[in-house]
Amino acid sequence: MHILGSILFGVLVTQSLAFPKFPLDHHKRVWITYDNIDSNANTQARALLKFIQNQFGWHYLSGQQDITSFKWVQSQIGKTPAILGNDFINYSPSAVQNGASGTDVDTAISNDKAGGINTFCWHWIAPANLGKDGQPWYSGFYTKATSFNLKNALAEGSNGANYKLLLHDIDAIAVQLKRLQDNGVPILFRPLHEPDGGWFWWGASGSAAFKQLWDLVYTRLTTYHGLHNMVWVCNTDKSDWYPGNDKCDIVTVDIYANAGDHNPQASAWQMLYGLSGGSRVLALAEVGAIPDPQQQLSQNIPWAYWVTWAGDFISAGSSNSKQFLYNVYSDSNVATVDGVTKIGNWKSTT
Repeated sequence: MHILGSILFGVLVTQSLAFPKFPLDHHKRVWITYDNIDSNANTQARALLKFIQNQFGWHYLSGQQDITSFKWVQSQIGKTPAILGNDFINYSPSAVQNGASGTDVDTAISNDKAGGINTFCWHWIAPANLGKDGQPWYSGFYTKATSFNLKNALAEGSNGANYKLLLHDIDAIAVQLKRLQDNGVPILFRPLHEPDGGWFWWGASGSAAFKQLWDLVYTRLTTYHGLHNMVWVCNTDKSDWYPGNDKCDIVTVDIYANAGDHNPQASAWQMLYGLSGGSRVLALAEVGAIPDPQQQLSQNIPWAYWVTWAGDFISAGSSNSKQFLYNVYSDSNVATVDGVTKIGNWKSTT
């Protein structure tokens, strides 16, 4: 059990929830606190998780996916988001074999040096059997674009050809994670995202296969490769797909509301709160329309952070008008990179 503010959280809440009052009094608050699931997490990963825990219910950390859109916010809104969203997609062996070349790790290292926080997803191009129904290789993370079967691959066991392909791909990402670790860069790592939708191949074989793959990715990266610079972020609001509190540090969901709909997503908050028993930091890993921070405040829905998706979601003016973005990034409850510095450099939060 954990205490956040003045509310004592039990193991699971299925009725109406008594959310912690936001923002909490900086001098009186007791924030949610727990250790990294990786008992060997390095100093940077521990500091990053602790920093986010300390800000949960106090500030919203702003985030933007993709460096091009990140720079658009800088140039058009005049603010630098606290979190940069990156992707391991172009480091997938199937992508490299088709001529792709990843740059996001270099970008993340630069962002870290500038004081920013990095999150990484992995649109994992399937290890084999691309081009289903004429789909291009670069759509190979979609179920519709590959006939690679996760359940069958896992059933082969460690000596199976397709099982070895899974390991080969994870090992390729391990190379990039080691680059980050060697440069002192911790990340919010959100692999195998949106599994319950079924539209990505890692979710197409059902929740049991997904959970087995989650465990495989975790064990391969931490135990086999000795990588400990990750804060592990799961991405589902469905109990059947939730790996468990012992297997993720932060619980998130992706929400694409109608263009211009900036409601704080209270029902999603309630789902994640119940899923984690009130004992995990909750965040929006992807959004189209940003939840209005003032509505979050008035309705008492303290998401730890949100990451706006790239392209038209941030710059076209329909999902988020420019005036709305000005308002969001000027809100005293929203932390940018400059705000993070004022709050206290998270790297020193040990």
